[in-house]
Amino acid sequence: MKNNQIHIIGGGIIGLCSAWYLRQEGFDVTIIDKTDLSDGCSHGNAGMIVPSHFVPLAVPGVISKGIRWMFNPKSPFYIKPRLNADLMQWLWRFYQSCTLEKAEKSMPILLNFNQWSLALYEEFSKNKAFDFGFEKKGLLMLYKDKKAAAEEKEVAEKAHELGLNPQILSQSAVQALEKNIDLDILGGIYYQEDGHLYPNLFIKQLIEALKKQGVSFLLGNAVTGFQTDKNKITAIELSNGQQVKTKKIVLASGSWSAKILKQLGVKILLQDGKGYSITLKNPRIKPSIPTILTEAKVAVTPMGNDLRIGGTLEISQLSPKINAARLAGILESMPKYYPQLKIKTPPLKEVWHGFRPCTPDGLPHIGKAKKYNNLTIATGHAMMGMSLGAATGKLVSEIITDQKTTISTDLFTPER
Repeated sequence: MKNNQIHIIGGGIIGLCSAWYLRQEGFDVTIIDKTDLSDGCSHGNAGMIVPSHFVPLAVPGVISKGIRWMFNPKSPFYIKPRLNADLMQWLWRFYQSCTLEKAEKSMPILLNFNQWSLALYEEFSKNKAFDFGFEKKGLLMLYKDKKAAAEEKEVAEKAHELGLNPQILSQSAVQALEKNIDLDILGGIYYQEDGHLYPNLFIKQLIEALKKQGVSFLLGNAVTGFQTDKNKITAIELSNGQQVKTKKIVLASGSWSAKILKQLGVKILLQDGKGYSITLKNPRIKPSIPTILTEAKVAVTPMGNDLRIGGTLEISQLSPKINAARLAGILESMPKYYPQLKIKTPPLKEVWHGFRPCTPDGLPHIGKAKKYNNLTIATGHAMMGMSLGAATGKLVSEIITDQKTTISTDLFTPER
């Protein structure tokens, strides 16, 4: 077995980008995934690469808002009630994390992380092997009422303090930017530094490029266990009975990471945040700039000739069921902002869903495990998996090769 051999458990955006940068460092890389990589949380997301999203999920005020949403069947947030020790611990840690001090400590790190990732995606877009609809058209945060306007303006002021250049726009100013479609809004914030891409294309092209570079894939079998020797993992056990000997492991299995780590006696706090999306093919009318509908918490992204609409955060114990009422909440919000976009509800089987791995403090788990010196963990990016994917892959390669990391990882320690 080669000394530079490394196995990556998980073939989503984090695992694939980790494979890309580790291959550049000369590693013999194998990706293990229980699926065939034709779908997953990385495929159906909004495709936004957003330095503007520097505020962590856990912030003051979010709990009271979440409680109100729990009683609205069409709201963008829901927790499936259940007696579960991991969920209770997650919720308690989330409550403890919702402080202004912790949020402000996280913001500059998340901003730098996203800016770095945006630059890396731009590098990918200049590689002849890739053509995935990467554009830097910015992001519009649209609002309809004064309360949402005040909240977004407060974030914009913080963004300005951190070095971004958001523009606070009136309705007419937004309409002058977004000429392709009528708007019914009070105004918006324009973050011109943001970018977006078509995630399905990027994932497909990245897999093809990795195969050409000699990266191996073990697909269609779940990880069922491990063999260990003191502080090292020596083999990965798969559901087909295969035992794969290994030198180093990257665990990047998204919302399934905590369950896999339990088999090793490693505990991280993680809950699945299910989201939905639909993709309209060649709509007659669509916005030209990626947008967040702030009151509805809906993301709207033009992707080539298509339009992707997504939203909802359901902590539902990895339930594959599509909640028709919450899907209706997403679609019914569209004509409230875009009067020309009245969208029929598609059959539920045509609605994409994915599970975003959510940590209680809103920060990812990235770093080496304490118990095993050949295990690196990279998960917990919540709704920011695609946005932070490229930079996380690069960061993983820096950690494994003992380089000085481009950004500080102090806040990302997995077993914090």
